[in-house]
Amino acid sequence: MDSTAGVADLHMHTVASDGTCSVDERIYQARQRDLDAIAITDHDSVSADIQDRNTVADGLELIAGVEVRADVLDTKVELLGYFIDPDDERLTSILEEVRTYRRERNRQIIDRLHETSRLDRSYADIRAEADGILGRPHIANVLIEEGIVDSIGAAFDEFLANDGKAFVPMERVPAPDVIDAIQSASGVVSLAHPGRIRTDNMEGIVEKLVKHGLDGIEVQYPYEAAPSEGYADVSVEDAAALADEHGLLKTGGSDCHGPESGKFRIGEVRVTQGQLEALRECADQRRSL
Repeated sequence: MDSTAGVADLHMHTVASDGTCSVDERIYQARQRDLDAIAITDHDSVSADIQDRNTVADGLELIAGVEVRADVLDTKVELLGYFIDPDDERLTSILEEVRTYRRERNRQIIDRLHETSRLDRSYADIRAEADGILGRPHIANVLIEEGIVDSIGAAFDEFLANDGKAFVPMERVPAPDVIDAIQSASGVVSLAHPGRIRTDNMEGIVEKLVKHGLDGIEVQYPYEAAPSEGYADVSVEDAAALADEHGLLKTGGSDCHGPESGKFRIGEVRVTQGQLEALRECADQRRSL
């Protein structure tokens, strides 16, 4: 399956979460790569620069999206929402709940880093320096700045990964609640990158999510650009088969975070015009209910 053939990249981040670019910069980059449409899918937040479900800017369709961490079968998954109403009260409430969990976890991580490393900067100082939502990549960069580690990979290996000295698990919102919130905002829900979920029960996870209304699966994704150790053995072809088996829409995107992030790959993974139109049709039907 050729993930580079298509018209839209439906997975990327901005400074509203852990990306390095603004929405306007994303639009410019997309036009440079001859994309017809992009979706901004920031973690647990919607950029203040996105006001409508979809708009046209400089000839490019800009789709309002989000990527929300959730729990299903005691497993962390991420759910993508597309064509959402950014002002929907139910979705806004869920996103604030998830961000609250993230803030508490970050405080605990910083506390543990004070105990296990030479870090002496406070949580307040680190938070004030971060654009968007503070996350582990930001903390990893702080460890590099302080000379504690020499790379993001080293920061995760020693301190921030699941078996790291400062790792803290984060409380997660149940997936059915996230699905309901996205759909209440007239959005379409897709399971993000199934090949980057730590599970040996992918079929069970998909079946559970489908039971609660899942609309799609992210099929096209740059798995080759990310380490696979510990993740489910799911390829692009496997994800497509899961989508077909359960009658789900197929979404996809590059998960681009921007220059200097290690993930500057906007437009390298795309969905076709047909896949984009199927997604739009589902969103339009939901909005008309």
